Amino acid sequence: MKKPLKIVAVCGMGMGTVFLIKSNVERVLSELKVPAEVIATNISSLSTGPDVDIIVASVDFEQQLKGRGTRVVLLKNILDREELKQKLMPILKELGYLS
Repeated sequence: MKKPLKIVAVCGMGMGTVFLIKSNVERVLSELKVPAEVIATNISSLSTGPDVDIIVASVDFEQQLKGRGTRVVLLKNILDREELKQKLMPILKELGYLS
């Protein structure tokens, strides 16, 4: 079994919105049977290192997340799990978690 991915869910304030993103990421990954640790944080506290595999955020944070050297999933609708799934799947395939 592959090591769990480290995924960071990001929003502006780190309040309720980020927990919706985190919950949806966890649900989608569970459906796909992909092991992951999902962490919630706000944009000002975000630190990415080699241990962060994927960042998931609203499209509102595209500029702040550019050039971080980490794969980023930007969501138009943070409540749309299907959008999240469609954007995550190619990355999960690239990383070898889906065939």
